Amino acid sequence: MREDEEIPLAGLVSVIARTHGIMMNYRLRPYDLSSGQFPLLMHLSHQQNITQESLARHLHLDKGAIARAARKLEDTGYISRTPDPVNRRAFRLLLTEKGEQIVSKIQMIDQEWDDQVCDGLSPEERVDLNALLNRIAMNCIRNIRNREEPSHDRI
Repeated sequence: MREDEEIPLAGLVSVIARTHGIMMNYRLRPYDLSSGQFPLLMHLSHQQNITQESLARHLHLDKGAIARAARKLEDTGYISRTPDPVNRRAFRLLLTEKGEQIVSKIQMIDQEWDDQVCDGLSPEERVDLNALLNRIAMNCIRNIRNREEPSHDRI
């Protein structure tokens, strides 16, 4: 990829997401974590005692991916999974003390990445970039939801 190369928006977003995943995998490895588990921990740090199904909806991931990630996080002691008292087939997720402690480290790692990739942008440009990307993401989600295709029920 060259700076003067014109790349479609989806390609740019893909490069950003992939490089973020590579960096997060490298930086989280000492904690027995991966980039795929990162969003679950971040969401649970803001909303505890959520069902796996609800978490899948919030993160726009399929239930199977959430179940696999939750099992790994439980095995490593970062979360606890308890059966939902209303629906015994569902599980509620909570951060453990170990999970709460790792969240601040993960946030610091993620902030370092943001700072590195936004090097050269003014604080105002960073705010504007975030607002624009947020709008694009919301448009993407809205467009998929409006299609009414069963394969897109996770979004």
